[in-house]
Amino acid sequence: MFLLVEDDEVDVERFRRAMNSHRITAELLVANDGAEAIELLHNQAAGTQKLIVFLDLNMPGVNGFEFLQMLRADAGLRRTLVFILTSSNHQRDKQQAYDKNVAGYFVKSNLDALMNTVKSYSDSVEYPPPAYAS
Repeated sequence: MFLLVEDDEVDVERFRRAMNSHRITAELLVANDGAEAIELLHNQAAGTQKLIVFLDLNMPGVNGFEFLQMLRADAGLRRTLVFILTSSNHQRDKQQAYDKNVAGYFVKSNLDALMNTVKSYSDSVEYPPPAYAS
């Protein structure tokens, strides 16, 4: 299961098309900001072991960094795998994201590289168990 946290509908559609063109069949949930994403993770994705979050940083409401802070502070969600997918190529943003233990940082213009990486990653990596299963 994938959760895309993105406020721009055009970017959401580009992500869906990229998934299709790379034959990635994972279920895709979409949240418009970090608060909605946390709610979806608690309600719809709870207990899902093979879950990857794709996170935009620049959103109105709860932005990507605020989402990461909330996610990592939540005992039931802190192990969630997160890839950043953003328009920002600033070193400060990259450093701040990796300080929050993201799995990777991709600029939106490089969607093909993201899909290739994620396809290989999701097919071969051992996912952490949900935190409550420890």
